[in-house]
This record gives sequence, structure tokens and C-alpha cells, in this order.
Amino acid sequence: MSSAPVLRVKNLSTHFYTRHSVIKAVDGVSFVVAAGKTLGLVGESGCGKSVTALSILRLIEPPGRILSGEVWLNGYDLLRLPLRQLRRVRGREIALVFQDPLTSLNPVLTIGTQLAETIVSHEEVSRVEARRRAVDLLSRVGLPDPERLLRLYPFQLSGGMRQRVMMAMALSMRPKVLIADEPTTALDVTVQAQILAELKRLQEELGMAVILITHDLGVIAAMADEVAVMYAGSIVECGPVAEVFDRPAHPYTRALLRSMPRLGREELVPVEGQPPSLLNLPAHCPFLPRCPQAGAACWGEKPELREIGPGHAAACHRLFPWAG
Repeated sequence: MSSAPVLRVKNLSTHFYTRHSVIKAVDGVSFVVAAGKTLGLVGESGCGKSVTALSILRLIEPPGRILSGEVWLNGYDLLRLPLRQLRRVRGREIALVFQDPLTSLNPVLTIGTQLAETIVSHEEVSRVEARRRAVDLLSRVGLPDPERLLRLYPFQLSGGMRQRVMMAMALSMRPKVLIADEPTTALDVTVQAQILAELKRLQEELGMAVILITHDLGVIAAMADEVAVMYAGSIVECGPVAEVFDRPAHPYTRALLRSMPRLGREELVPVEGQPPSLLNLPAHCPFLPRCPQAGAACWGEKPELREIGPGHAAACHRLFPWAG
């Protein structure tokens, strides 16, 4: 399977403007995703993961604004495409599985109608052909009796079934890049495993690049090839999953890994302190108030990402000793 870069995000910044302040939700984010590979985007709630996904597809609404950056897909910058051309790219070449399938699906339209509309909006096919393809898509994502499901409404499906429907819609045009935003939120562990297994199987079948957004580091360990750790709107560490998890360099990454529940360890180890307010980010390192190894240098400029190993980078003035 090819591992050529298919999506390049460079210096992406998205801010939200209130009456008296600016929320820097995404601030200078850069990464690359290769064909057939999975990039995991992790971090606490509010760190900018979902806003990054919406910014890539230019789905940010006022008072939000994409201030700067480049998003390269197949030789063109999505942030500078005319809107008419961008609409053709969305769904066909890059697709998004939204975080909450219940609110993302239209409650007054049947599953069949919504799937058929997705197909017809991108290809000149008859309703009969669109329906046939909808049946095939539902079967492909592991849903039994797809003919019956086409006649049902979203509220008649379980959470896991709705999530599979969202995956079917996203995959209807066989996109080159799939962004999955918390695809297993609020699902029980068994259904989570089934959804992730289906996602992995479909990725291998279609050769897609996947951006997987989640809080669950265990999911990243099982699914991703690369990982980017976000904090306060910026990436603070990124690299191959095995390298980052085995040799974390940034104190926030280490704190996240320590906070994971483990068999045989009764005590939970939370990340100390609270995330900073994005309304008033400091000029220095935003993790400083929570950092156990902060020093005088940390009160200076915000640290930049710097390479500390092959494909492994971290943004810290006082990296873990092995990475120094």
C-alpha cells in the first residue's frame, strides 16, 4: 500500500471573535497524512481537535474565521478553492464522520433518502441506482437487512447503527481522506470495537488516509500509525505512535499517558490543574502552570516544535532528558 502524502496541513490557524476577545481555537497547526495511513489527533476537550477538522473542510461558521494556513489535497489548497469547486471536493475526495450521528442525521428523512441524496449530489445517477448503492454501502459497513434500514428514520436506530450509517455516507464516494471525529463517543465497549474494526477494514479496502480524533489513547495505540498531541490549540508533540508512547518527550504527553487506567493499578493519576482559557492564552508555554518540570526558560517565548528523532517532534524548552 502506498504511503505517499495525500493531505498536507501547514500553519493552520482558526480564531473565534467575541465582542471583547479572541479565542485562538487552532493556532499554527501543521501535519501530513499519508495514503493508507492513520493519524491520531488526541488531547483534552477544548484543545482544538474538532475545530481543526472543520477548518480543513472550511466548515467554520461565524464568529469563527480561518486566519491563515494551507490545506493541500491532490495539488490544490482547499482554503483557496472557489466554493463551488470545494463543494465537489467535499465528500468525493475528503469526507468527515461527525461526532454525534443523532444530531448530524436529518430526523425527518429516512436513512435511504439521506444516503441517496449524498450519492445523487455528487454523481449523475438515477434514484434507483442511488438506492442500489445505498444498500451496498450499508452492507459494507456491517449493517444487516439494509433494505429494511433504508425505510427507517434515525431515531429508530441504535447509536452504533447510526454511527455505521454516518460511515456509509462518508464512504459513498470512496474519498481519499476520511476524518473521523470521535467515531465511538457514547457507545459501549463492544460496539466501539466493532466500529473501529469496520473502519480499519474499510481503510485497507479503499486505501484511504484517516484522521482519527479521539480522547482514548488506547484507540490510538490500536488504530493509528502517527499521533499528534494537541494542547490549547497547538500540537505539542507528534510522531510515530510507538515512538511517542514509548518515549514521550513533552510533559503533557507523559501526563496523558500516566492518566490512563491500567490493570493492577488502583490509583488514578489525573493530569494536574486545568487547561488554560483560550480567551486569554499567555505568550509563554500554555502548559507552564501545570508542568512539573517548568523552569525559567518556560516564562519566555512559546516553544516551537523541533525534531528530536526521526519523524518525532516536540514543543518544549525543557524536554525529557533523553530527548534533550
